[in-house]
Amino acid sequence: MGLTPLLIATLLCLLVCPGNFTHGCNVTLEEIIKTLNTLSGKKTTCMELMVADVFAVPKNTTEKEILCRATTVLRQTYQDHPVSRCLNKNGKLDILKLLRGLYRNLRSMAQLHNCPVSESKQRTLKDFLESLKNTMQKKYSQCGRSKF
Repeated sequence: MGLTPLLIATLLCLLVCPGNFTHGCNVTLEEIIKTLNTLSGKKTTCMELMVADVFAVPKNTTEKEILCRATTVLRQTYQDHPVSRCLNKNGKLDILKLLRGLYRNLRSMAQLHNCPVSESKQRTLKDFLESLKNTMQKKYSQCGRSKF
């Protein structure tokens, strides 16, 4: 009851062949970029509200730390935050749903949880999402060259 040659070849390829998932270029990353593109097209005054600026960090801050902090900001944003209150008040529940999905996808990528966020520096939600989109697109362009 040994391994068949086809199974051996498949297992070997999974170990050796570089795949998109291995390099962090999985469906989740594509879904994050798609969601950020959709959010970029949403026009509402709620996008001008302020959130913590997690991208203004020292150079020695790792990408995982930044993404973890971005995840924290997203969680705060769609929960009890001026942004969520504004979106609810204006009937923009589709945007809240997109923010919640973005949070879940980013959380699965960040692999760190409950990162502290300083509120001392802030930027608009629109700018935050644009910076996050640029970060994700940069990451996507590096697919196949380095691991996440």
